[in-house]
Amino acid sequence: MFDSKFKDFKAKFTTHWLGPYEIKEIHDNGAVKIRTIDQDSTSFLVKGHRLKVYNRPISKESFMKQLAEDIELELMAEQTQPSSSPVVE
Repeated sequence: MFDSKFKDFKAKFTTHWLGPYEIKEIHDNGAVKIRTIDQDSTSFLVKGHRLKVYNRPISKESFMKQLAEDIELELMAEQTQPSSSPVVE
């Protein structure tokens, strides 16, 4: 969630985001009911435009494993595709 108290303060190394939170409910007017993910699990409403998707940081090992899997899938796809050589009659 965007922390609006930093709206006019352009500090280079301070984070302007709070969270992560869990979405409980989305209303038609753009309001989103979120809750904290700690033991208290406090719920509150915020405007939807103040939110962004949280991407959990991954370790170097996880990244390298995912990269190797992606490369293997790409190579397998190239091998299964028919060649695009022109047909001569």
